[in-house]
Amino acid sequence: VSSVVVTLLSNASGVSPILGYLIAGAILGPHGLDVFSNERADVELGDFGILFLLFSEGLEVSSQRLAKLKNYLPLGFAQISLTTGVITAALLAGAPQFFDRFLPLDDGFIDISNPTEAVVLALAGTLSTSAFIFPVLKERGWEGENAGQAATSILLLQDLFVAPLLVILPFVVGQGPTDYAAIAFLTAKAAIGFGFVMFVLSKVLQQIFRVVAKTQSAETFVALSLLVSVGMGAIAKSLGLTDTAGAFAAGILLANTNFRAQIQADILPFKGILLGIFFMDAGSLFDSELVLAELPTVLTGAISLILLKGITVAAATRVPRWMEPNRLEPYDAVKLAFLLSGGGEFAFVVLALAEKLDVLPKDLGGLLTAIVLITMAVTPLLGIAASSVSKNFSFDDLSHTFDDDSSESFVADDAIVVCGYGEVGKAVFEKLGDLKDEDTGHPPSLVAFDMSPMLMNSILMPTPSSAVMFGDSANPEVILAHGVEKPRALFVSYDDHEQVLSAVARLRFSFPEAPIFTRAQSRFEAQELMEAGATEIVVEFDELPRSAQALLLKVEEKVLLEDSVVINV
Repeated sequence: VSSVVVTLLSNASGVSPILGYLIAGAILGPHGLDVFSNERADVELGDFGILFLLFSEGLEVSSQRLAKLKNYLPLGFAQISLTTGVITAALLAGAPQFFDRFLPLDDGFIDISNPTEAVVLALAGTLSTSAFIFPVLKERGWEGENAGQAATSILLLQDLFVAPLLVILPFVVGQGPTDYAAIAFLTAKAAIGFGFVMFVLSKVLQQIFRVVAKTQSAETFVALSLLVSVGMGAIAKSLGLTDTAGAFAAGILLANTNFRAQIQADILPFKGILLGIFFMDAGSLFDSELVLAELPTVLTGAISLILLKGITVAAATRVPRWMEPNRLEPYDAVKLAFLLSGGGEFAFVVLALAEKLDVLPKDLGGLLTAIVLITMAVTPLLGIAASSVSKNFSFDDLSHTFDDDSSESFVADDAIVVCGYGEVGKAVFEKLGDLKDEDTGHPPSLVAFDMSPMLMNSILMPTPSSAVMFGDSANPEVILAHGVEKPRALFVSYDDHEQVLSAVARLRFSFPEAPIFTRAQSRFEAQELMEAGATEIVVEFDELPRSAQALLLKVEEKVLLEDSVVINV
């Protein structure tokens, strides 16, 4: 019920659903109305959400994105290392006590003299929020700018950093084994054992997916995707690693396959629901009474985190160009500094593990959660500030775009989509390929999707502007995952009427402006498709009656022509 209400309200207000889940968790949690009936079950379901999140993050780490990462690799490492060091140094140098001279801060929370505790807090604060930053980049059209490319690369590096961080954190805080022989054994067990598993699965996993794809069963494909993410997590955990690291590795194994987009689309509903539970559980840690009682401390912490991270990132972009060939100009550096200055959703994972390891007191964990939540919530406002302030550093009218040849999708965002590549779909695809644009004289950008196993090994490209890919295009997320956000038109060519009806309804919901063309065997089926959202429908029942006279005349003309030839002879 909460998920439905949060999603509806978020869509209506234009607010990120994650923020809605956090607020709902704060209201419904133990510090609010306390309506969670089974908190332990909710936490376990939320943990599955994190598994699917890291699995889907792994799916995004394709060879193209790894190539994209290297452009700002030094800046990414600088952001993580310098921010961690600056926050740690600030805590241990007595910055909280300094502010206590001027503000009514609580000595019980600001007295952080334990280096381990300071490092854990710094590691959690270093991470930024992909869930809030990416929408800001898209909304303001910064995805192609240098600042957007740098932010994407750094966020990806942070995502890669989370999995090993969760592995080493118990050792950092002294909760791991202290016997060096035991540490060596566990390290060898994890490295060699998990490496062997990765090697075997790299050979076997894709074959398993191909076998399942031949069954043409969408349910089995979904079940296998869920099994792989959870199963790899269990294997990693049995080898001494974290289940999240295993799920992340499983995603990487499948990242460069032709069915990556289909897997992403299949697990998306489960990931969304379970992540909603996780964020609600995280929001339930928001102790409103504690925050109100410690409001000066919370606000000081939130402002300090934003300032420390923003200044550190800005300073990291000012290194000499011989050290960083892709050094950002001040215009883009300001944008990046504002965007990355808030906290991130993975901070909840780090803080939750730290509390489990008894590194952080429960009250301090609640206070830190509130600080991270506040800094995440103001990310859209930071985007506005970045846009305003960066204008003062722009001294020319040149475009700040970054030409990236390693784009993940070669399909145009306004391509014509053909759903299904059977006999009818192939014919439609070929006919559309013969069209020429009136202005350019080039054929339109075309993409067809089909669940045929033959497409799991390769992508068919009949022409430079057309492609046939593996995927169930009745699922709009598959189309979106390939970069087609505003399709010029959609042609649904499936044979089964129920499949066509379902596809039309789902596609119309996701692409309300795009024309949808399809076929039906009867007028009754056509009426159903029209009500589902189809724009135009070819009715097979009407084709023979409509063509009857023309067909008869054609035959009679042929007979008359033959008789005429005989008479002349």
